[in-house]
Amino acid sequence: MTAIEQIKQYNAGRNALLLAHKYERMTGDLYRFFRATGHLFYNDFAQHFSTVDTSRVWGCGDLHLQNFGTYKAENRLVYFDLNDFDEAMQVPATWELSRMLVSIHLAAEELDLEEAECNLLVKSFLNSYTQTLLSGKPIDIERRTATGMLQAFMEKLEKRRRKDLIKERTVKVDGERKLNVDNEKVVSILPEQKTMVEQMVMEWQQQHPNPFFKRICDVGIRVTGTASLGLERYVLLVESPNEKLYLLDLKEARHSILSPHIQLPQPLWETEAQRIAEIQKRVNNVLPTLLNPIANGTKSYILKELQPEQDKFDFEYWDGEMESLENLIRTMAMLTASGHLRSAGRQGSSIADELIAFAQETQWQQDLIFYCKAYPTKVHQDYFDFCEAYEEGFFEE
Repeated sequence: MTAIEQIKQYNAGRNALLLAHKYERMTGDLYRFFRATGHLFYNDFAQHFSTVDTSRVWGCGDLHLQNFGTYKAENRLVYFDLNDFDEAMQVPATWELSRMLVSIHLAAEELDLEEAECNLLVKSFLNSYTQTLLSGKPIDIERRTATGMLQAFMEKLEKRRRKDLIKERTVKVDGERKLNVDNEKVVSILPEQKTMVEQMVMEWQQQHPNPFFKRICDVGIRVTGTASLGLERYVLLVESPNEKLYLLDLKEARHSILSPHIQLPQPLWETEAQRIAEIQKRVNNVLPTLLNPIANGTKSYILKELQPEQDKFDFEYWDGEMESLENLIRTMAMLTASGHLRSAGRQGSSIADELIAFAQETQWQQDLIFYCKAYPTKVHQDYFDFCEAYEEGFFEE
């Protein structure tokens, strides 16, 4: 099966309107295409990377530069950490690291870096990752412990206010706040869909020991990202017991893209949403506000607060200094290793001593560097074929 046939098969059954939007976005640039095609990446990795790796870690399953970001935690501090666990599973560490290293190569192209500069970033990531494992001590990053441009980025985010986000995403209708369906981030919802979402969330809310809100003011379809476009995703405007307004994100959970390839025993999760939430609890030191799985028949969803402080460290924030970029990459590596240490020994994952021994090995590092340096050629070819097929109407329903 060709890459474009795999893409079409993988996305079958999604909302047709949003799927068309996804395909359009994927033509935008190489890195966006890469982010949206993790299933292609792991199909290739499973076939062509043969290095023996006996490590077992709880991975986010889609580790790349833009799956690190900021969020406000339950303690109301803003943290920088891994923030997307849709594909999370127990995996060999090389599987988790491979996608990150390829993303560094592709980002280096976008940033017009020299080959030597890109190689330095890759080695810096691996050095920082292994050194953190060797220390045996996980760390976390919040504003007070951040440095350099990451510190400046987080200080800027802390100035954002919830009330400003509410004003930006809502409008007043007959004296009440409703979601603004004219800002391209929200699409109006069918009445039967709205009823389904309201009933599902209110039933969950009534069983929760500490109710976060007392009523749902409005519901819409949320349009964001690229990879998840076409899945069920909603934004809810809710009112808290003290009459403050909040926005919530409700996202459909599906099987991990890694599940066809990973043969390791996995826990028997009740739902896919439970898998996502439980692994994130193991990997993150402090959780985002209101992170909860919700089941509804055969489907399940992840519910969390939509926050003004939530953001990804995008390329546009880079100050142009290689030292700054290298420090950021090293921080991401420390956070990755910290998540692996923090969740070590849980339900079959490697204990800390095994991860320390893994970090001392060099063969897997050399093999991974070689594979990930060559793989962007395949991404370029897949992207070219996709754009050509898109222009020819291959993805039209």
